[in-house]
Amino acid sequence: MSKSPSAKAPARRADHEYMVPADHYLLRLFMAGNGANSQKALTNLRSLCEQRLAGRYTIETVDVVQDFEAAVKNNILVTPALILVAPLPRVVVLGNLSDLPMVLAALRLSEADS
Repeated sequence: MSKSPSAKAPARRADHEYMVPADHYLLRLFMAGNGANSQKALTNLRSLCEQRLAGRYTIETVDVVQDFEAAVKNNILVTPALILVAPLPRVVVLGNLSDLPMVLAALRLSEADS
């Protein structure tokens, strides 16, 4: 699992849940190697986060080719798949994240957030 640079990474509690500020987004993107859809999803996610969540997000990437067990633990059977880890509730978005209105709605962000 790799993390993209952003604000300070969230701390983990003993029960493996993340402790994050209420306005911080922890996003985990499951990808299949360097596949075109996976790369497009990562590009789209980074762009969305830079525009809407500047300084308030952490992106973790998981390559299921290298770490299939992580996908199984998270019930991920299709890639690319984005999990909103925090804030709760957990949300899973499938696909390359090109449908911006759908992704914003899933992440509980409005068009006005920036």
